[in-house]
Amino acid sequence: MPVNRVGVALVGPGGASRRHAEALARVDGAELRGVLRQGSVDGLPEGVTRYASWDRLLGDPSVRLVSFCTPGSARTPLARQALEAGKAVLLEGIATRSTAELDRLVAVSERTGHPAGAMLPHRYGLPRDMARWGRRDSATATVAVSRYHPPAPPGCSDRCGTSPDLADVVTRLGVPYLDLACQLLGPPADVQVTGPRERTRNPGGRVAGVVRFAAGSVLSFVLTCESPTRIERLAVLDVEQSLIIEDGRLVTEGAAGPVDHSPMDLPELRSEVYRDMAEAVVTGRPPRGCDLSGTRAVTTVLEAVRRRFEAAAGGSSQRPGTALPENDHGHCADPRPT
Repeated sequence: MPVNRVGVALVGPGGASRRHAEALARVDGAELRGVLRQGSVDGLPEGVTRYASWDRLLGDPSVRLVSFCTPGSARTPLARQALEAGKAVLLEGIATRSTAELDRLVAVSERTGHPAGAMLPHRYGLPRDMARWGRRDSATATVAVSRYHPPAPPGCSDRCGTSPDLADVVTRLGVPYLDLACQLLGPPADVQVTGPRERTRNPGGRVAGVVRFAAGSVLSFVLTCESPTRIERLAVLDVEQSLIIEDGRLVTEGAAGPVDHSPMDLPELRSEVYRDMAEAVVTGRPPRGCDLSGTRAVTTVLEAVRRRFEAAAGGSSQRPGTALPENDHGHCADPRPT
């Protein structure tokens, strides 16, 4: 491998690994070195190592970045181990269940000097001059996401269809757009959540809430996996400018009038995340767009949603920040399409 290319190992099931491998193939500064997953390795480039164990992956000196291709807090202990072993890490979406768990992982990254990032490709679809533009008390935002997710099938594990499972499903729906809102509006000061049905084993896959940000701006959101109608929409409205993303189409408006931007190309935006991480690994500085510490605002919102699901179900034995078992292939799999 050329010395100027960062070796990457992928951890996760087949479909997710292939999406990441395709993204890496377009990145000059990085190269796929191996995968750790169950099942077939079909669809991956020739010569890619299939690791027999997690320890084998950590022991490969050609790997400088470990990328976890599926979301879930069960990955955070592995991410800590990878950082301690001298690797940078990239986590899919929001991989920590609480701000306390996030802060602990960020502290390990800072102590070891190895970058930690989050695969949140939508961030890279925003025009660069939009960064922090909405952090004023006059900004108002809305997020609406609807993607159908079927009820737990007969014979599913005890966790499927329960409050923790539904909280995971619903929060994953809203991650890209809630995160974009937080990137534009800043840290939340208060989060109010409603929606789950009270005192039932299955509180339903819906939630609504209002976020008040420290700068004074306000966001309302609704997330549901109960309706067959598909909607993905973020609107950020200010007195002099606005931004609307609907089903991948981005429109901004300011003094010069509306501007229709190119649709968000998620495969290419995933590649942009890897370019950012590869540069961070080489330079030793945090990634400019996907630094894990930058997920604290959206993690605060999602933590409030999970607590509301637990309260609706009459409490939960899972404490905030406790890793839950993950199911990459069954009912609890990430509902987002490829």
